[in-house]
Amino acid sequence: MRAARLYGPGDIRVEDVPDPVPAPGWVVVRVEACGVCPSDTRAYSGSRPAGAPWTPGHEVAGVVAAVADGSSAPSRGARVVADWRSVCGLCFYCQQGDANFCERRRDFAIAGFAQLTLVPEEVLHPLRDELSFTTASFCEPLACVLNAHRSLPIPLGSDVVVVGAGPIGLLHLQVATHRGARVIVTDVLPERLDVARPLGAAATIDASDCDAVAAIKDLTGGRGAKAVVVTVGSAAVAETAMRMACRGGTVSLFAGIHPPTTIDLDPNLVHYNQVSLTGSHDYNPGDFATALRLLDGGVVSVDTLVTGHYLLADIKAAYEATNSHQGLKSIVHPNGLSRTEESA
Repeated sequence: MRAARLYGPGDIRVEDVPDPVPAPGWVVVRVEACGVCPSDTRAYSGSRPAGAPWTPGHEVAGVVAAVADGSSAPSRGARVVADWRSVCGLCFYCQQGDANFCERRRDFAIAGFAQLTLVPEEVLHPLRDELSFTTASFCEPLACVLNAHRSLPIPLGSDVVVVGAGPIGLLHLQVATHRGARVIVTDVLPERLDVARPLGAAATIDASDCDAVAAIKDLTGGRGAKAVVVTVGSAAVAETAMRMACRGGTVSLFAGIHPPTTIDLDPNLVHYNQVSLTGSHDYNPGDFATALRLLDGGVVSVDTLVTGHYLLADIKAAYEATNSHQGLKSIVHPNGLSRTEESA
């Protein structure tokens, strides 16, 4: 089969590699769609070093291509989306409801930027024929968004700020809107704000030519937002977000910052304004299942988030587009782009 192999910063090659063979409990999936994630681009840019060579890609949807003899997995030809983590359900963190920190997590290289990938059978979720592989590939990022929202108190009718109108920010926008919030979206790219408005943004702020904190205060009666979600991996943006929250508000640092750094934090802002600061990492299995239901039911829309479909041979272009913020979401189709995906 053909697979993309990342050798180092900027050095990704499509090569012939051996076809995977399923052992008992494992399934081979023919990858029909795999999204390019910011974590992929960090390894590509060198801001987050990783071993080389390796095949990245973890937002996988496709078709079961092979199963082991006697397997109870979905049969060959079944349409599936794959969770990239398998948790034990029994360790301390799993029992606390924090399976994203499972101490016995079954790690495997899902390797989505390849024609075939090998995954444990228990991580597969069936797809209806009506749901495109491109849409299903958003299960993983949407699951991460849902995990963050479990730590965000958003009373009905409250003001929420989403900092960053990239694909993740636009998912946060939709989830917060469905929770009954009035959502304000900020970004420095006006074309991204244009996408946010039809998806439910009550107001948008072009932070490239104004004081975003002052603009948010103007829109919220001088108080600030009940919740602020930071989807941009920037220390300076994280610091600014703390001043966007109202008294008793919560700031969620959703995006990781690479290379690692620190932020300046005024403890009196936290103390006297009773502002909570939280983070979010990965997701629980239930978040993944919920994400699939939201996508399948059309509650969360991703059609306008996809701005580039790429063949495996063009994966470098997909990385470059994502890394340079050209458009929004890039989707790679290792086995070619079907008519259904072309119209998605």
